[in-house]
Parts: sequence; C-alpha cells; structure tokens
Amino acid sequence: MDDAGGLFLTVGPRERAALLAEGLAREVVSGLLVLPGVPVTTSVRALALRARLGPHQTDPARGRCFGFATAAWVHGGFPGLPAPAPLDLVIGRNRRSPRLGGVRVRQVDIPPEQVQLVEGVPVTAPLRTATDVARDLPRDRALPVLRLLQELHDVHPPQVLRLLTRMPYARGVAVARDVVRAWAEMA
Repeated sequence: MDDAGGLFLTVGPRERAALLAEGLAREVVSGLLVLPGVPVTTSVRALALRARLGPHQTDPARGRCFGFATAAWVHGGFPGLPAPAPLDLVIGRNRRSPRLGGVRVRQVDIPPEQVQLVEGVPVTAPLRTATDVARDLPRDRALPVLRLLQELHDVHPPQVLRLLTRMPYARGVAVARDVVRAWAEMA
C-alpha cells in the first residue's frame, strides 16, 4: 500500500487508541494517522484516500472517483474530523462494483468535466460535490458543508440549482432543492 512517502502512521488498534488518547497523533482516514504537527490539507486528505485504498483502486483510468461526503471532506469539509465512514466511491452505471471494506460504492454516471484530480486522486469537483451533498446528507449536516464549499471554492446556490435541473431523475433532487433554498436564505 502507498503511504505517501511515510506521511502516515499505520499502527494496530491498541497503538492507534493510545496515540489518539495521548494526543500524539490525529486520524485522517480510518487506520491512517499523522503526527499532530502535520497540517491536514486537501492534498493530505487525497493522499490518505490513496494510501487507504491503494493506487490501483484510486487510479483515474479506472473510471472511478470519490464523491458525496467523501469529496466534500477532501475539498475541506468537516474541519478537524476524520474522513466520513464509509468512504463514498463512485463508479459508472453498469460497471462491476468492487468489494472494499469501509467503502460504499455508488453507481452514478458522472461526466468527466465534473471530476478533478487532487494529488492524482479523482474526486468530484466542488460544484458537483455540493450538488451531491445537498441530495444525500440530512439538511442539518448538509448546510454547514455547503457553506464551507461556498467559502473555500466559490460554489453558490444558483449554480447548484442549475446543475440539479440537469439531473431530473437523480435520487434526492427534490429534497436537494429545498436544502439549497435554505442555504441561499442563510447568505
């Protein structure tokens, strides 16, 4: 497994618990720790996904990407918290679904222009991520993530509403419109 040049500490469950309890490490992704002085940036979060699943599973040529809450976390969501569990891996429809521990595989066709590479790891772009977060997370969890994506990546409610109109049959679109309207009223 690729550990990004020794950036991550991989330890057993007892050592992990002791390091976390004593404040000697922070968990980035389940089972991957960094020393307390290491800033957990967008790059570090993406590298943690690669280290957790391996370069083969995160290879952009495989037509997969991280999406939904996992992409929001990569882009800066959930400050101070580890990656959401399970991780959200998106594969195209009619593709064979890999069985990976701690990973929820979602079959969704995402246009290539809505995916970007972060440290070589494919992740939905911030606008697509905001759209999927609005469709997927409960309102009280979605709103802070949407505000953060707006602040960090200049994503705004009208952009998300426009993208939602291009997804009329996607799950959660009606709920997402209500969430986005509530987000717009907060601004």
